[in-house]
Amino acid sequence: MTTHSWTQLIDAPENASLSGGIPAVPMRLRGWTTWLVATIYAGCLAAFIADLASANTLAFGVFYAPLIVTAVFYRHRRAVWVLTTIACAMVVVGSFFPTLDVDVKELVENRALSILALLATAAFTWHARAVQEQLTEQTRRAEGAERIKTEVLTNLSQEIRGPLYSIIGVLELVAADSRPDQKAALGMVRGAGRRLASTIDNLVDLTQFEDQAMPAEPIDLGQLLRQMAEAYRADALSRQISLTIDMPSGQDAMVEVNPWALRRILENKIADAIIYTPPGGRIAIGMEIVPGNRTAVIAATGTWPPGAFQSASNPENALLMPSIMGLALSQRLARAMGTRLVFSNGPDEGTTVRLPLRAPAQTEARHD
Repeated sequence: MTTHSWTQLIDAPENASLSGGIPAVPMRLRGWTTWLVATIYAGCLAAFIADLASANTLAFGVFYAPLIVTAVFYRHRRAVWVLTTIACAMVVVGSFFPTLDVDVKELVENRALSILALLATAAFTWHARAVQEQLTEQTRRAEGAERIKTEVLTNLSQEIRGPLYSIIGVLELVAADSRPDQKAALGMVRGAGRRLASTIDNLVDLTQFEDQAMPAEPIDLGQLLRQMAEAYRADALSRQISLTIDMPSGQDAMVEVNPWALRRILENKIADAIIYTPPGGRIAIGMEIVPGNRTAVIAATGTWPPGAFQSASNPENALLMPSIMGLALSQRLARAMGTRLVFSNGPDEGTTVRLPLRAPAQTEARHD
């Protein structure tokens, strides 16, 4: 075996797959693997030279077993039997040098045991290669299925969202010039369309969450809460719900978060508050300020169902319901930002959702 042959695998691209099914050695391990294989080969060569120079009947096959194990680093499984043949040949050749031992029976017994040990090592190595190939193939199929699922969901969402947003836009134009008795019905249809669009967005985001980068940057929480309140005010009015915003004046509302993740959380929480608040109810959006934290608060007079909180606590087991998916996505996004959603729920006090967020370090330094 030459240095070139054993480094063919190590020099392969990191994401490449071997023809036998074994994944290529990662880049960070290639140097270590090269030295390991070289050391094993050097040790086997030293043992073979010692065998040629020695007249005893020692079973040198035990020193050649690691030679066979290095077959796991090669592209083809047949390397197991190639290396086994070389190791067995070394055992046989060592039997005749420097001279044939007088005790032939002991020599044959020891050498036969060496060959049996090498064959057993080869069998185990072959089986290990077969298991690794099966696992690699199953992993490849699972990754392919996950990729197809993601592509289907993404394409389907694009096909649905375009016409859906067009319908919502037309409904808003019609509602602007409609009679008072028509506005409520048009508002309900528009709200249902927006909830459907939100459900599609949540489903796609849940399936692609692991691919999302979550860089944090300073943003004004108060300004974002006001924008979100204005965006959902029409939906609240269509259900005869009063939506107000109460922000502390003269306070620094900067937070260190991922803007996309925070916006998605607020969208889902405000939409859920509108869904679960009965007509005539109230929703108050505000902010609580404590040293080091700014907490977004959404308080609604409506009481959310217990199932919503169970799914929010266990997002991996969330049911595929519109509001449940929104809660699951929101909790996962909050955890990715190093925080969590806090719920308080009571029959007389309604439901309040709090999202504590970290203030930038320079903001706290100014206050100190």
